[in-house]
Amino acid sequence: MTANFTLFLLAIFLGAIWWGWDWPYIAKLMPVYVAALPGMLLVLFQLYRDASGWEKNGRAVADGNIDMDETHGGLADKPLERRRTVIFFAWFVGAAASIWLVGIVITLPLLVFLYAYVDGGEKLLTSLVMGGVAYGVISGLFEYTLEMRWPAGSLFGY
Repeated sequence: MTANFTLFLLAIFLGAIWWGWDWPYIAKLMPVYVAALPGMLLVLFQLYRDASGWEKNGRAVADGNIDMDETHGGLADKPLERRRTVIFFAWFVGAAASIWLVGIVITLPLLVFLYAYVDGGEKLLTSLVMGGVAYGVISGLFEYTLEMRWPAGSLFGY
């Protein structure tokens, strides 16, 4: 069943590339270059994983599914589940409040850095690189390439 859905997505992405390829550059930038081409590459990678039995070489359970973590099979206790839920929503509410206060250009790279470093347990250098890449995407793709300016946030005025 999973392979059928993957093939369905491949057909959608190939169709989007086919019909949008002759469009003017500005019209095909988002649908073809940003969505369809990367989507097609990811779908092809998934087809390779399905065909090669990628998961069977890893940590699989008896029914062939991969456990994402201990909550998948009901192995985690309720206090742990509640704690994780509260932590997730704390990050979510904090990010929303920060976007409102200082804007997305400052918040998103800072959020990526802090989440990777504090909650993800990544090394400082890795977290800094991830935050820098997030800033590069916001600055390079949205502000420079698409000439889209984000609001500054309520502390800096709209």
